Amino acid sequence: MRIDVIDTIAGFDAVRDNWDQVYRDDPDAQHFLSWTWLRDFLGHRGRWFVLALREREPNAPYVAFLPLRLLTKLDEQCGLFYDEIVMGGNYSADYTGLIVMPGYEQKAIAGFAAYLKQQNWTHLRLEHFSGPPERREKMILALQGPLVMFRDNVPTSHDNIDNTICPVVSLPASWDDYLEQTLSSQTRQKLRRFLRKLDGDEGYRITMATPETIDRDLTILFDFWRTRWTERKGPERTERLINSTREMLMDCFKSGTLDVPVFWFGEQPLGALANIIDHPKKTILFYITGRDENWKTPSPGLVLHGYCIRRAIEDGFRFYDFLRGNESYKYVFCADERRISYTLFRTRDGRNLGGVLHPRSVKYVYEQALEMYRKGEKGKAEIVFTQVLQSSPGHVGAEFGLANLLFDRGKLTEALAAYQSLLERTAEPLPIALRLGDTQLALKLYEDAAVTFHRIGEQAPHVVQARYKEGVALIATRRLTQAETVLAAIQDIHTDDPAAIPYTELASVALERLRQHNAALAADEQIPEGMMGLPGKRGGEKRRPRMH
Repeated sequence: MRIDVIDTIAGFDAVRDNWDQVYRDDPDAQHFLSWTWLRDFLGHRGRWFVLALREREPNAPYVAFLPLRLLTKLDEQCGLFYDEIVMGGNYSADYTGLIVMPGYEQKAIAGFAAYLKQQNWTHLRLEHFSGPPERREKMILALQGPLVMFRDNVPTSHDNIDNTICPVVSLPASWDDYLEQTLSSQTRQKLRRFLRKLDGDEGYRITMATPETIDRDLTILFDFWRTRWTERKGPERTERLINSTREMLMDCFKSGTLDVPVFWFGEQPLGALANIIDHPKKTILFYITGRDENWKTPSPGLVLHGYCIRRAIEDGFRFYDFLRGNESYKYVFCADERRISYTLFRTRDGRNLGGVLHPRSVKYVYEQALEMYRKGEKGKAEIVFTQVLQSSPGHVGAEFGLANLLFDRGKLTEALAAYQSLLERTAEPLPIALRLGDTQLALKLYEDAAVTFHRIGEQAPHVVQARYKEGVALIATRRLTQAETVLAAIQDIHTDDPAAIPYTELASVALERLRQHNAALAADEQIPEGMMGLPGKRGGEKRRPRMH
């Protein structure tokens, strides 16, 4: 068997037919593992990858897929970043895991586990993991080892809700069979009475979202949901959840896999549901609801779920899935239970396997180090630049960051050597050359600085900073005529770069001073203090050059 890694949308698109076939043939596959749902979900996220298993023969189709994502977090205690591998649908999917053709499960689990054990991670989270219990046990056996420990990691609930339980209603052939054979007499009577109100002319109605009403209907749903949950979850988290959920549901609606029924009395909305539709598996998945908490009867929740179950039976669906959580109201509809699991694998030493960052996280961590540097958190930045360099030897950006820290700390000789080494092997020399020139100025190597900044000017004529500093170095070497020519030429450079403005102004001041003193300067005269425009011990510069 062979494992390939799919990590681009183009690659994901290319396997659609193959994916759909595996999904149809896997009896335990759930909608959140469908190509349609994952295509939209992963399209909004970075650093995802899919493990794909197939036979080694040329052009053999894939027989199993495992979608995953990489998350990278900072350990505040030691200042190092670490990696987590999570299921591809976290944190929106109620079911995650793998899909596999019948007969290939053991090979798929063995292959996927072997691949994961070679990756760099501190945590591997099999959360919302679906499928038969044996599938989880096989994954645990395949993943455990001397470097890794595991434990159940079931999320807690304020209401003691067990989120490993997913109540599911098996739908019979007819609505009458459902009422008579499934429900209690009390629930059956209520549903019949409430649905008669809905079907009659008593002011009650249910609308289904259309392209023209979907924004309105989702707003109604989330307004109710916000009222219900803001106090418990907090305003910031509530809005974050609403925004991410709305984005996901809109993707479902555009792909034709979402129903949003709204229950009305006249023009007053009383409640709404968002139900995801899994056509291949003939399943309706109840995702989220919101209702008017002050409206008592008829119960908006009972009416909406009853209406949707009746509609699902009429349309030939086989299951009405209430998804995660064993809330008591779900059992009113006589649901069976499906189990999912939450398993956390963790390295015993609390560091990434292999002691380095996952290759897919190096760019992200480097960007975090840059942000720390820009904020002035230079001690933190040094730790992270060093971590990047250990994980990716020769990383030019990390070496440049460490060289800049040497410069900032006054270790100018070491910084000079670092910049010179970097300049010899980088494809983008400009930022490094600028800092090399700054270091040469600070070390009073004015001849060298003049050469460095002149070369920059030749390669990038509109970099005013380099032109100005070339003039500064020329003044320091008493080549005043050349300095005047360089500084005067800056006045003819037109650029929209706001960073160039202060250097243009400084060049104008230096040029004026130079012209005022030029006639009085003799060969053995000292250059007047401040001639360079920006007094200071490091090349006369007050502004710290930008890092790139």
